[in-house]
Amino acid sequence: MSGVGYVDTTLRDLATFPWGSGIDADDIATATASLARVGALALEAVDPRVARAVLEFRTESPWDRVRAVVRHAGRTPVGVVVHGRLLWSDHPVAEEVLRSFVVCAAENGVRRIRALDPLNGADHLAPIAAACAEAGVDFVPSLVVGPAPAVGDARWREEARALGALPGAVAVCVSDGAGHLSPAQLAELVDTVTRASERDVELLVQAPGGLAPLLARAGIEAGASAVYAAAGPAALAAARPSAETLRAALVGGSRELRCDQAALYDAARAIGPLITADRLSQAAAAVFGPAVPIPPDLEAGLVSRLGRLGMSGRLVAVSDEARRIAADLGGLTFAYPLGDALVAQAADHVIEERRFDDLEPVLAAAVAGHFGPLRGPVAPEAQEVASEVAVGEAPAPVELGLATALSDEDLVLRAQFPEAVERLVARRRSLRTEVNEEEGAVIDRALLDALIQAVEGSDEAEVEVEVGGARVTVRRAAPVAAPIAGGGSGAAAAPADAGLSRVESPMVGTFYRAPSPDADPFVEVGVRVEEGQPLCLIEAMKLFNEITAPVAGVVREIACNNADPVEFGQVLFLIDPS
Repeated sequence: MSGVGYVDTTLRDLATFPWGSGIDADDIATATASLARVGALALEAVDPRVARAVLEFRTESPWDRVRAVVRHAGRTPVGVVVHGRLLWSDHPVAEEVLRSFVVCAAENGVRRIRALDPLNGADHLAPIAAACAEAGVDFVPSLVVGPAPAVGDARWREEARALGALPGAVAVCVSDGAGHLSPAQLAELVDTVTRASERDVELLVQAPGGLAPLLARAGIEAGASAVYAAAGPAALAAARPSAETLRAALVGGSRELRCDQAALYDAARAIGPLITADRLSQAAAAVFGPAVPIPPDLEAGLVSRLGRLGMSGRLVAVSDEARRIAADLGGLTFAYPLGDALVAQAADHVIEERRFDDLEPVLAAAVAGHFGPLRGPVAPEAQEVASEVAVGEAPAPVELGLATALSDEDLVLRAQFPEAVERLVARRRSLRTEVNEEEGAVIDRALLDALIQAVEGSDEAEVEVEVGGARVTVRRAAPVAAPIAGGGSGAAAAPADAGLSRVESPMVGTFYRAPSPDADPFVEVGVRVEEGQPLCLIEAMKLFNEITAPVAGVVREIACNNADPVEFGQVLFLIDPS
C-alpha cells in the first residue's frame, strides 16, 4: 500500500481577501502550530492574493507572515506560490528581482516555491526555476488547466514535457482551480502529465458543489503523488477537498493519505473559529447553487454583480460564455490576471446580449502576445475587436532599483508594490523604536515585530523590554484628529456610541449606500432594521460585499458618505438595539 502526500493550503486560504483581512499574526501562528503536527508534505503560506491583502489592507510585510509561519511550522517545509514573472504583483519584474526574491525566500526559511504562468509558458518560469536550483529551494511548476484545448490534445503533453524539464523541478502540479474537468478527464490528464513530464505529479483542484473531493480522488487513483487540501472549515470556504474527507475516502484502498488523523481533527477545531460567519455562509450557498466552472474567488463577485441587476438566473449562461471566450481567444486559462477579465467579458456579453462589441484590455493584451504565445488560434471576430483595442507595447520588466535605507526583502517588495511599500515603511517609522546602542547588543527582528503587534493590538501607549543589555521601546504614534460632521466619513471620529451596536467594515474598500447608482439607499437614519437586513455594500478588488445588520434596532448614525473609501474596522453604522 502506497501513501499519498498532501500539501496543506489552509494558511493561505485563511488569509484570502477580503475575509482574511482580519486575521493577524497571532491567529496565523495558532493555525500553523496546529497544522505542524499533521504530517503534511508542505504548508503553503503566501500566494499573490495573500501578499497583496497583507500589504495593501493590513500594511504588513508578507515576509513577516512567512517568518511567523516558519517559526511555528516545526519540521514541516513552508512554501510560497508565485505567478511566474509577476511574482506576487500584476506586472512583470526583471530577472534580478526574481533572483533576489528567491534568495529572500530561502533566507526566511522557505523550502519550496510553486510557480505558474497563465499560458503555461515554461520559458517564463525558467529564470525562477534556475534561481531555486541555485538557492537549494524545491521548485514545483504548475500546469494550469483551462477550458481549452481538449484533454487529449497534444499541446498538454508538450506543455507538461517543457515544465518537467525546467531546472530543479521536483514535481509538476496539475492545477484545475475552477473545476473545468470531470473526474474521468482529470484522471486522463494526470496520466498524460506523468508520462510526458517524467516527474511526480501533484494535484490542485477547486470546484463548486462539493466536487473537489471527487476530483482529488480521481487524480490520486490515476497516480498523483500528492494532493493539495485544507483543514475542513477552510476547505469548505475555499471549495477545496478537505484533508479529513480525503483521508476517510481513501481508507481501505490501495493508497492512503499520509497524515496524523488525530492531529488533523485538532487542527480543524483550532482553525474553525478563525473563519468569519459571512464567509462560511457564502461558501454554503455556493455548495447548493449551480456547479459552474469559475474560480471561487471570481464567482463571488460575479454573483454580486448579477444579483444587483436582477439577473441571478444567468450565472450558468455567464459561465458557459466564459468558457467560449477562453477558447475563442487562443486557449486562455482562468489564472491571474486573465481570469478576472474573462469573467468580466462574459458577464458583459450576457448582460448586453451581444458578443465582442468590445474587449477587456487584459484580454486584448493577451491576443497581442504580451503574455507569450497563445495556445491555439483566435476566432476571427475576436481578433478583429482585439486589433481595435489600444494596448501599446508589452510593459517593460520592473528593475530592482537602489535604496540603501531598505533591506533586500523590502527592495523586492517595492519592485512589485511601490506605493504599498511606502505606506509600510511609514508605518514602521510611526511606531518609533529606541534601542540602547551598547556594543555587541543584537535585537532579534522577530521580537521587534512581536512588540509592534502588541502595541497595535492593545490599548497600551508603549511597550518596553530589555534583552541582553539592550533596551527596546515601541511607542504608538500620536493619533491624528479627523472629526466628521453630520454623517461624513472618517474612521478616527466615530460618533458617541454608548449602548449602541457598532457595524464596522470587515475590509478595506469603497462604501456604497445603495445596490446600484439609480436605486434608493438600503437604509436611512431613523429607520428600523431587522437582524441580517442589508445595510450597504463594500466594494474591494472588484467584489461587492453585502454588509448586514448584526442586530435588530433603529439606525442612529450613518458614519460614511456614499462612495467614501473605508478602512478595516472603521465604523459604518450605529444601531440602537432598543
